[in-house]
Amino acid sequence: MSYSFNRVILVGRLTRDPEVRMTTSGDKVANFTIAVDRPNWNSDFNGQKTDFIRIVVFGKRAEFAENYLKKGVLILVEGSLRINTWRDQNNNYKERAEVSASAIQFMESKASRDAYITDNFENNSNIEVIEPTIDEVSDDLDDFSNDNFPQFFPIDDVNPDDDTPPNF
Repeated sequence: MSYSFNRVILVGRLTRDPEVRMTTSGDKVANFTIAVDRPNWNSDFNGQKTDFIRIVVFGKRAEFAENYLKKGVLILVEGSLRINTWRDQNNNYKERAEVSASAIQFMESKASRDAYITDNFENNSNIEVIEPTIDEVSDDLDDFSNDNFPQFFPIDDVNPDDDTPPNF
C-alpha cells in the first residue's frame, strides 16, 4: 500500500495585493506572495530569514482574496504544495513551487490589520518589497549537509506492504 500526504500550513504577511485574472472558462484565479519568517540555522543560531512563498487560489477563494486581502495583512494559508514546470522562450527547463490554498484565515482583527497597513504602507509610499532571485534562494540549500539534514524513520524496502510510519 502506498501512502501520500501533501499539506502545507503557513502564516505570513502579503507582500503585495493579490493579482486576479480569469481562466478561459470564466473562473477567477488569484496569485499572491506571503513572507514567512524562519530561523536561520547555521553553526550558531543567527536570527531569522524570510521565505517568499507564492500562493494560488481559485473560484470563491480568489474572489475573497480580491476583495479582502491587501499588502501587509497577516494570514494563515492551508493547502497543498505544487511544483509547476515549463520551458521558457530559450527552451530552458523551469520550475516553481507554489501552494494551492484550500483555506485562508485572517490572523488579526480588522482594526489591527487596518492599523498595520496604515502605519507601514500608506504613510510610507517609498517602501518597496524586493523578493529574492532564484540564485539568492538556492544559496540557502547549501546550509544542509547530509549530517545536518533531519533524519526520518527508516522504510523497510523488503516488505513494501508494511510501510506505515511508527507511532511516536
